[in-house]
Amino acid sequence: MEEEKKPSITKDERAISRRGYLAAAGGVVAVAVIGGVAYYLSAGGPTPTATPSPTATPSATPTPTPGLPASPEYLAKFPNWEYYWTKEGTRPTLRYLGGSWMMYPEVSEFWETVHKQPVEASYLDLFVMATRIVATDGYGWDVGGVARFPPIKRAGIIKPIPVDKLAMWKEDKVVDIFTNPGKYFRAANAERFNYNLWFSEEDYTSHENLSMVVTNWNFDSVTYLPEFLPYEEKGGTKLSFSYSELFNPEWKGKAMMQDEAMTVFGETANELEATGQMTVSGATTNLTRAEVDTVYNYLLPIIKSGQIRTFWFTYGDCVNLLATKEIWIGSTWQPPCYDCRRAGTPAYYARLVNGPFMWFNGDIVSSRTGIEEDLYKFMNFRIDLWWDAFILGLNGYGTFTSNYDEVREYMGSEFFDWSNRGIATYLPIDQAIKEWCFPDKPEVWDLDKRLLQALFLPDKYFPPGATPRTGTPHSEGNLRDIGSIEEKEAITRYSISPDLPDDDVYYTDKYNDLKAQIPV
Repeated sequence: MEEEKKPSITKDERAISRRGYLAAAGGVVAVAVIGGVAYYLSAGGPTPTATPSPTATPSATPTPTPGLPASPEYLAKFPNWEYYWTKEGTRPTLRYLGGSWMMYPEVSEFWETVHKQPVEASYLDLFVMATRIVATDGYGWDVGGVARFPPIKRAGIIKPIPVDKLAMWKEDKVVDIFTNPGKYFRAANAERFNYNLWFSEEDYTSHENLSMVVTNWNFDSVTYLPEFLPYEEKGGTKLSFSYSELFNPEWKGKAMMQDEAMTVFGETANELEATGQMTVSGATTNLTRAEVDTVYNYLLPIIKSGQIRTFWFTYGDCVNLLATKEIWIGSTWQPPCYDCRRAGTPAYYARLVNGPFMWFNGDIVSSRTGIEEDLYKFMNFRIDLWWDAFILGLNGYGTFTSNYDEVREYMGSEFFDWSNRGIATYLPIDQAIKEWCFPDKPEVWDLDKRLLQALFLPDKYFPPGATPRTGTPHSEGNLRDIGSIEEKEAITRYSISPDLPDDDVYYTDKYNDLKAQIPV
């Protein structure tokens, strides 16, 4: 019998997600940010006041560990509970390999409690994930959380995931962009989107077998500090500025971009095409060498001028640069914007002219696993109500099922409508900040409302396990940055992850040369 191969995972390859950042880099950041991140790291975030509001019902005491089953009433909120409940005995260990932002400790704890199945999790960094998973040849793991997916699919080390094994899959209710990408992207982009999502070309239209179950998706954009940039977000009611604002000489030395070739070239190519400065012949994630050269030549004088201070790679660096106000504007994910706020620094996430880019990542099944039925149950849980509410409140991310009526009932109308429908909170922003987001930081209570809006924290205002408020949207409530699902779908022009360019080596060579031009 062939000895099972195990992936070699080094400590340095751990993903630096929000939780990983706090654990691995927090001590360093706490020294750098006096009273900001230091407050957040030491205090663990504020506790909502218990004082009732005339316009909202405060929460009951949250469950001791958010999301864990505590009562028959709680369990009744899960329409498919029996689908993955194991009442007797134990199950074989479920081995996870992938991004830590897709498998927080709370997920393992929940699953082990509900399904009576131990979870063994190993973590990889986003930008090396595909290479490391391909190197395993499918051995040593059962379920993988992936990004930059094409090399994994081409390696033939995954099994198809039949949608009829997912009790939560409802074709007519799944977020529309997944079942109809051609409505939102040009043909070349939609083709690559489908390649990553579905197991075979036949599945592009039959929708029978998935390559992955989408456990998290969002629209990546630009984070900026309104203390220095004279802008304000208004949810989906208006556009803010274009991606070219990164190159505005007023912010010279105060701007940053992400440290990855595909992201930098893809974002810039989209902007250049939208403004008539280049033509992209195929997918925005798969530029020709000539198109890569066009983007390189456009960015070269900008980089040489010192306009871009840095290209951020680790999550901790991204948050730290914004929270300490060394950087005022940068291409980021949404969680760094939220963690900048948690540090006490107002930050907005821009509704970009020419669109943010859509991305998705998810869970795959190893071709070597022998516990498929357990994995189907696990993946159904990953698009069920608990995970929907958990990942949305923490990171602003969605799943296949974000639009479901069951999700609305579980989360409550205020949280659901704020997250997915672009509707304002029931409390005005000053009350939300004072009573829920920062009750023990009076120094921020009297800030201008433009800055208060840039401090709103969904996981504090909508605490896990709390009884939903009752009320109506307030005229001075908070609107979610970028807007509703439909409003984001309407303005996006392209997607990036989980794709990867076919000619990634050329991308990387040109990108490394570009980075070398940053003034010393």
